[in-house]
Amino acid sequence: MNAIRKTAYALGLSLFSLAVSAQNTQPLLTAYYDVKDALVATDGAKTKAKAADLLAAIGKVDATKLSAADKKALDAAKTEASHIGESTDVEHQREHFNVLSKNVIQLTKTTKPAKTYVQFCPMAAEGKGAYWLSDKKAIRNPYYGAKMLTCGKVTEEI
Repeated sequence: MNAIRKTAYALGLSLFSLAVSAQNTQPLLTAYYDVKDALVATDGAKTKAKAADLLAAIGKVDATKLSAADKKALDAAKTEASHIGESTDVEHQREHFNVLSKNVIQLTKTTKPAKTYVQFCPMAAEGKGAYWLSDKKAIRNPYYGAKMLTCGKVTEEI
């Protein structure tokens, strides 16, 4: 009976930790969507401004509640958001958005702050393909904007 109590207690702590992390990363995910939407609009100035908001949201994440791998992803996301915010060149921003997305996807899979869709464009990143997150199931491609707005597919729902 004692082992069952310990297991239930550990499970309860894990669920509490996950809930705290989810609340902790929701602003980051919302700011990420704003960067993505600015790239969909092919608006370098707006993307730069939204990257600053994303950096602020990343700075508010309590990394002490994250695993070592998620802390690394958070640091990498911060670096990429910083690069996006240094320029108004949309192509340069899109290159960094690819790496940013990989890291935000990892954080989102772990913390599950909100229902989100992992989307993929096979033509992005010089034909290697690239992923991104969206709060909507409809495809709005941040890597090509109006040129190929609906190129891509939903690969996963988190």
